[in-house]
Amino acid sequence: MKRIIINAVTQMKRIAVIENGKVAELQMEAVAGLPVPGSIYKGRVKRVLPGMQAAFVDIGSTKNGFIHRDDLLSYQQSRLSPEEKKGMTISSFVQEGEELIVQIVKEETDSKGARLTGMLSIPGSRLVFLPNASHIGVSKKMSRNEKEKWRLYGQTLVRGEDGLIFRTSCAGQPEEEIEAEFRGLIERHRQVENSAEQKEAPALLHDEADYLNKLIRDHGYDETLEIVIDDGAEFRRLLMLAKPFPSLQKKIILYSGKENIFSYYGAETTWEKAVRPHVWLKNGGSLRIDYTEAMTVIDVNTDKFTGKASRRETVLQTNHQAAEEIAKQLRLRNISGMIVIDFITMAEAEDQKQVEEALKRALQADRVTTVIHGFTRMGVFEMTRKKERQSLHHALTEPCGICQESGRVLSAKTVANQAEIALREYRYMDEEALWIEATADVLYHLKGLHDENLHQLESKLSFAIFLTEFREKQTAPSFTIRHIGSAEDIQQRIKR
Repeated sequence: MKRIIINAVTQMKRIAVIENGKVAELQMEAVAGLPVPGSIYKGRVKRVLPGMQAAFVDIGSTKNGFIHRDDLLSYQQSRLSPEEKKGMTISSFVQEGEELIVQIVKEETDSKGARLTGMLSIPGSRLVFLPNASHIGVSKKMSRNEKEKWRLYGQTLVRGEDGLIFRTSCAGQPEEEIEAEFRGLIERHRQVENSAEQKEAPALLHDEADYLNKLIRDHGYDETLEIVIDDGAEFRRLLMLAKPFPSLQKKIILYSGKENIFSYYGAETTWEKAVRPHVWLKNGGSLRIDYTEAMTVIDVNTDKFTGKASRRETVLQTNHQAAEEIAKQLRLRNISGMIVIDFITMAEAEDQKQVEEALKRALQADRVTTVIHGFTRMGVFEMTRKKERQSLHHALTEPCGICQESGRVLSAKTVANQAEIALREYRYMDEEALWIEATADVLYHLKGLHDENLHQLESKLSFAIFLTEFREKQTAPSFTIRHIGSAEDIQQRIKR
């Protein structure tokens, strides 16, 4: 059985996917205002760089997006031969000041703008519509007969140069339902085109930031799924979004317990551990996960495990457990891009093969595409994982100002969310007020614009909340609950 837990009562919306009683994935709602993968924009080309075969495009975000020549619709639709196109610079396909319809492939980071493509994809629950792609694709997880059936059926649906991908959830479904979804995707694309004609660049044409809409689209046909959410307004919106999926609609539950929903379902501890670099293995060995701008590096150590047999067996057992745990952590933390694993050195090629096979088996549970490159001559293991959204580490942390940004600390927004969770634990108390002391950046997020969030919290929790800044300078975003009692008592304490 699969259960999705949604903590929606706080400003930061958190999601935990629980499979067989264990937390398998952790997600959070995208930061408001930032372009997210799948969103479609009407942008304007600001710079064309022939030497890089790329262009920078203004999409209205803080940073210009980046598009490679090969991802331009004009390049893909060119009637020139592949050999002729490859010999031409990007300037032959796009000019500065030109308007482009682009889609986010990778979201922007602290130092880079979003990665863009002109080849759009419009995803549904069972299909992905590919305007201008001339491609019929079928999920690799389907049987050979199913693949051939849907490939032939796809050729009857698409027209002209459009394309289509059949997801795994198509298997065993009636063709009339698939066609109905396909027509809906075509209509969504038509709406994007109409919006593009009416809006001036830069402009958002289609927003993928709605976490509930994406959740329903990706999991709507999962017969084993149960969704539990702790906010009444979001619960009602979720029921409305799930109308096309009657069986799922019946398994959407509003959580009304006193305890924080993540704590109740055992996800809070996993959430807290997911930003820590150190992970223990069952046998006493460990992983160390470190993030750089270019890649993620995972170091495997024997630590407390000394083994009872030979050193070879000790190393093999630790590396085998590490491979299984790494696959879990990649999915749990949503680690993507280039990944380098420094397993404990194995002299035998046979042992390396066993560890590689163990990792491949463990990765089969991951719905995100991974590519295994194997061990290098230096003995380190290389692989990649497709980036669909920010890793949990980067979403929850920010560059550290003390160490010239060489490290990262929990962001002010993350700490403010922790404070809000802590506040909600007192919502049934008898005292009339609570005093929180925090850094200025945390207070900003706790209060919200014009103190709107603070007023909402006081109304929901039924006690007064006093917020003051730390008197002594703190090195990172933080908070502490200073006192609980009467409003008069707290006010006197603040004046001291």
